[in-house]
Amino acid sequence: MSIVFRFLVFFLLCKGWVYAQSETDIQLAQHYFLNNEFSKAQVYYEKLYNSDPSKVFFNRYLDCFVNLKDTKGAEKLFKKHLSLHPDDVFLALQFYFFYTSNGETEKAKKIKQDLQKKKFYDAKLFEDFIAQLIKRKEFEWAKQSIEAMQKTIQNYPFELLLGELHKAQGDLAQALNQWLKGLAKFPNFKEKVQQDIGASFDFTEESEDLALIQQSFVLASQEDPENPVYTEMLIWFFLQNRNFDAAYQQVVSYEKRFLGDGYYLLEFGKTCLENEDFPLASSAFKQVIDEGYNRLKEAERWLLKTYFLQITKARKFTPKEMEEVIQAYEKVLNMTPNVNLRSDMLLEFTEILGFYAGKANQAIALLEKQFESAGLTDINKAKAKMKLADLYVLVDRIWDASIYYMQLDEAFKFEAIGNEAKFKNARVFYFDAEFDYAQAQLDVLKQATSKLISNDAMQLSLMLLENYGLDSNYEAMSAYAKCDLLITQHKFAEAFIGLDSILINFPEAELSDEIFFLKGNAYESQGDWPMAITLYGELVSKDANSILADDALYRMGSIAQMQLKNSEEAQTHFMALIDKYPASIFLEEASQAIRKLRGDKAVN
Repeated sequence: MSIVFRFLVFFLLCKGWVYAQSETDIQLAQHYFLNNEFSKAQVYYEKLYNSDPSKVFFNRYLDCFVNLKDTKGAEKLFKKHLSLHPDDVFLALQFYFFYTSNGETEKAKKIKQDLQKKKFYDAKLFEDFIAQLIKRKEFEWAKQSIEAMQKTIQNYPFELLLGELHKAQGDLAQALNQWLKGLAKFPNFKEKVQQDIGASFDFTEESEDLALIQQSFVLASQEDPENPVYTEMLIWFFLQNRNFDAAYQQVVSYEKRFLGDGYYLLEFGKTCLENEDFPLASSAFKQVIDEGYNRLKEAERWLLKTYFLQITKARKFTPKEMEEVIQAYEKVLNMTPNVNLRSDMLLEFTEILGFYAGKANQAIALLEKQFESAGLTDINKAKAKMKLADLYVLVDRIWDASIYYMQLDEAFKFEAIGNEAKFKNARVFYFDAEFDYAQAQLDVLKQATSKLISNDAMQLSLMLLENYGLDSNYEAMSAYAKCDLLITQHKFAEAFIGLDSILINFPEAELSDEIFFLKGNAYESQGDWPMAITLYGELVSKDANSILADDALYRMGSIAQMQLKNSEEAQTHFMALIDKYPASIFLEEASQAIRKLRGDKAVN
């Protein structure tokens, strides 16, 4: 073995031993520190710091001195570390706070004077420095530093920092004033200012802050009428305050004053859609169309989407309104030759025709013609086939529907649309009282990746397990399934007669909770929200142990929240669900709904 090779082996062994020893020292230092044995920890941190004077070891070594109340030792360590890092302003600031906390004002004053001579060339570094001063309530020093920097740097939003300073001092009016002054020069900081205002002020209806914010925005807009940012802020404010009517007026004015292309009206309309304010959403999209803005085509598409949601969710429309909707769809569809662009619109249109306008045969004819269109993508063909199968169920061609559902299940076995088709096919067999086959399909779907399909499959499966355990229940369940089909086909009067007869003819079947729930669904389908809540409430009050009780409470909360706009009632129902049914599959959704209703701010 050569001398060089032996030296190399020796060097590597020594290096490994040193590394292992260092790891042991770190473990022992942490152990003693976490157990408040600071004198023992100090021995190891001194050793570690001397071999590696990093920030981590410095701070832990310093903490040992502080906890042992050894101010001289801590001061000595500060001076040593500062000599190694003379340009570290945050280390010097830390040293300053060390002196002030120990009442050594003259020494602190000397460090402060040195720091005040420092020049900052990094904006982020300066922001962090000011943040530290504000955090430690060094407000005057922070103000002086900002004013000094303003004299040397012109193109920087110092007003935002001054806003933070006034906020920390409790002067929100002055903070708001500074933020708005900053926007006049730097409108690209609009979202940052919105975040600051949103985090600083109370936007609830009873808040006294609302008048202050609105007045500040209006005054700023009047002082600088050619700057669009203030109108944008006023729009944002009204949206935060959920004053959609006032926001709409500002958006209309904004588009006209600043020669917009319809973008803000479109965005406003989408926000209204998210909040299910369908009339105002329609007004916004129609405004884009009527004014002939550049985004007219986009507005036409969103207007149709609004009609669709208003009919299928709110379920409020007159025969005249329905005819207007049908004409609007026909107009846009005729002006859209591309079959794939037409596809989603056609699905919406045929759902409206079949399930709400009483024109199922027309809807079926349109979809059957869709299959003849060249260039349609596979997924769009699949969606059309699914909608067509749904319409076949509506007109009582359930086995034609079953064939399509099975085809989709086979073609898209591992995709969401395939799972949806399998579930709908299981329902076809359930409608026909083939409960064993339906249950087998539902057992597969309980593991579906789609939460909605999985929950629906679980609910139907549990209902079958609970009520179809005995041969004597078969006839009652068959009658119930037939009524469920009638409701799916919107034959409500016939379905209600059948459900009432089940209670009379099969009292031993104990299907009353399922019947209350199904009737509640039926009234929801008709847009009779108060009656739906009444029926769900009867289910909960008469059979609190029913497997449908948590479902009923969730439906009651959702209706109160989204349809009746009764926040207090909605929270009551959601809270009852959480309190009484902590294992419910709707627990997460109910909790989220409560947070939204209370106006809780998101926590990152």
